[in-house]
Amino acid sequence: MRVLIADEQRLLRDGIRPFLGKMGAKVEVIDADSLATAHLVADQQIFDLAVLGHTMPGMDGVGGIRTFGAKYPSTKMVLLTATADSATVLAAVDAGAHGVISKEMSGCGVKHALHLVMSGECYLPASAIVALASSNSRLQSESFSSACALRNVHFSPAETEVIPLLLDGLPNKLIAQRLDIDEAAVKARLRSTYKKVGATNRAQAVWSLLSVGKARSD
Repeated sequence: MRVLIADEQRLLRDGIRPFLGKMGAKVEVIDADSLATAHLVADQQIFDLAVLGHTMPGMDGVGGIRTFGAKYPSTKMVLLTATADSATVLAAVDAGAHGVISKEMSGCGVKHALHLVMSGECYLPASAIVALASSNSRLQSESFSSACALRNVHFSPAETEVIPLLLDGLPNKLIAQRLDIDEAAVKARLRSTYKKVGATNRAQAVWSLLSVGKARSD
């Protein structure tokens, strides 16, 4: 099995490498420090698994998951993040991730999570699953009516700038950098977007916006 670990922090890569090597009898682990380097390495050889750092250069939130998956569809992808909140998890899975692991997990926990991914399962942090279950219980029962209602919602130009970045899983700081505005302006745009889609938090907003997108495509 060939595994790619890509993250900007060498210390983290070196810390995870021994546990990746224990995933099977013959495991080759290659590392990279940016998405561009990960692409260069993946162009040279086929990887069974790619662990991609959320904030490494080139990732743009979970956008890197989408581009990597489109180029290397046979590789299972896992997002490695320090912010494994439910909104990030939703965005990562929608982008094509086969799992999301937290940088706070133990090495044994990482090995267990990646074993699940390689066996065909999807691994998500327990805390994110609990948060999604509680927030989605109401949204699931109203998904059709919410999607219909959202078809008539009109977003301002400022809101339409921030929505794609929200769905790509970018944190407020990176959204501010991409739009060349301050974080206070980002928060203001997000608050108005949440209000229009009937959401009280980031995860609910992502869920609602993804639901209406699927309804429109159907």
